[in-house]
Amino acid sequence: MIRLKGTGAHASLVAESDGELWIGSAAHCVLRVETLEPEHVRIAPTAESYAAFVQGAETVVSLVRAGVKRPHRHNEPMALEHGDELVMFDRGLHLIVEIEEADDANVVASRRMLEFGGDTSALGLSAARVLDVTELTRAAASIEDMDVLLVAMGEAAFRLVPEATHAAVMLRDTTREGAFISAYATRKGIGPGERIAVSRGVFRRVLRDKAAVLVTDAMMELEPSASLLATQIRSAIAVPLWKGDEIFGVLQVDNRDRGRMMMPADVDVLALYAAGASLALAHVRLIRDLRSAEARLDAENRYLKSSARARRENDPSTPTRILGESEAITRVVDSALQVAPTKASVLIYGETGVGKERVANFVHESSPRRSKMLVAINCAAVPEALMESELFGHVRGAFTGANDNKSGLFEVADGGTLFLDEVGELPLSLQAKLLRVLQEGEVRPVGATTSRRVDVRLIAASNRDLSVEVQEGRFRADLYYRLGVFPLYVPSLRERRGDIPLLARTFLRRYAQEFQRETEGFTPGTLSALQAYAWPGNVRELQSEVQRLVIQTPSGMMVAEEYLSPAVRESGAGVARAKPAKGTLSDMMDSVERVLLTESIEEHEGNKSAAARALGITREGLYKKLKHFGVNA
Repeated sequence: MIRLKGTGAHASLVAESDGELWIGSAAHCVLRVETLEPEHVRIAPTAESYAAFVQGAETVVSLVRAGVKRPHRHNEPMALEHGDELVMFDRGLHLIVEIEEADDANVVASRRMLEFGGDTSALGLSAARVLDVTELTRAAASIEDMDVLLVAMGEAAFRLVPEATHAAVMLRDTTREGAFISAYATRKGIGPGERIAVSRGVFRRVLRDKAAVLVTDAMMELEPSASLLATQIRSAIAVPLWKGDEIFGVLQVDNRDRGRMMMPADVDVLALYAAGASLALAHVRLIRDLRSAEARLDAENRYLKSSARARRENDPSTPTRILGESEAITRVVDSALQVAPTKASVLIYGETGVGKERVANFVHESSPRRSKMLVAINCAAVPEALMESELFGHVRGAFTGANDNKSGLFEVADGGTLFLDEVGELPLSLQAKLLRVLQEGEVRPVGATTSRRVDVRLIAASNRDLSVEVQEGRFRADLYYRLGVFPLYVPSLRERRGDIPLLARTFLRRYAQEFQRETEGFTPGTLSALQAYAWPGNVRELQSEVQRLVIQTPSGMMVAEEYLSPAVRESGAGVARAKPAKGTLSDMMDSVERVLLTESIEEHEGNKSAAARALGITREGLYKKLKHFGVNA
């Protein structure tokens, strides 16, 4: 049994268990503290003792042993010993660990699993009971779905041991060494879902001796363990599930009815069934792993094909290069390099077309995860009904048309980075599920009853102000804070006009090569017009403009103003009308900007809000510029 006791201001906090024990703010947590994450830490039995697992991707918990503090993060197991201290980082919570070794005296029957691989006549079971086991084992062997098999095992346990009132299956956690998880639990007549603890003493005996064990009438005749008292178990049988010399699970049945009693013969029949069920489980695990690998490879293949098409269409040069020399874009690059080596979530915000996905690529390529995939999805482009399946995947038969298992993008991005563009478009129901994945590091495909652990760094982007979305109830505050660990603002093209010539020339070289056209560059008037235009579509609009210019300009000629689109050409006309005096670039641009501001206000008959929208700036920004130029309008 493990007991956790708070210290100082939390001295009243005490929790104990012989099985799993959750610490957090969620309702099901045995030790519940409102200041913690919903599921902050999970304590689980191991073959040797107990281990603690940090659940949240950003959560830090320290283990203090003999005065030495050892910080642990997400998915790092902490083997626990009596006298250890768990410290919840930045939460002010200290818990002392007490571990009591279970007494084996309450184990009154034991059968080593080697006894169930040969002649069944030596077990002394009746022909009818052996026939039952044979029938149920054959039925288990024909099942190819893990969830279906676990249900069948529960039903078989009740049939073979009629006195049993509860059944549970514990399986080894393949993602965390030495840990076991509750894969299935059921109460007779109720169905799956109830949490059923495996008695620690029985569990250790099964793993240590590789034997099936029986605890009989523990509350009446034997000195009971704390776990047996807590669960009101009158008698229990636990049998190993194994392959070769490896025990990968435990099947437990128990009754909590004083008038019922399980006997040593029940151990024999259940262990005999477990021998066959173990083979069926191993077979199903292999099928599941193969299907999962196939689905993941298929998802990766589809994503890589679409990603390759996107690169052919949109990539101007090196994936990790952010073009620009302005102070505004330099700040973006410096901030991206700061956050890239960490696991912190990044929220990129800015107007449409500024290059948020390119910044996400830069962060990923600059991070330790660069050798893994960066998977991107535009949340605004996928119908709500399909989004959950796209993100989390689905199992065969989950809904009409789900003919095969499908890996979601979280699984495809495992070990790498997932980029959620326009994350503000996610419906509230999916926001809650996304938050759970970020907290637990696990995804549950649509239609599945078990979760799958993933290690994904999340980068999100939005052209909306998510803080406003939170205030208006369209975006969850807890998800906003989880995503916005490191906010990164990408400036609009208007805020870095000095980068326009560099970007335009880069796009010109790219499309001239792609379309096999010879160009002599831009005329000075064309560059001036490009710099004067407001670019409401930002870099994406500039890219499209240059692409059109390359197509329209005769080969071997300079790109002249006459080929500009009307809106951009009008900006160039404004430059010509301004006739700036020779001087610094800043002085000449100020002269042009003063004219453009005045003309816009005149065109909109003094309506400054309309003028600001046409120029692509805020009303407050317009007033500041008018004041700067000394314009009374």
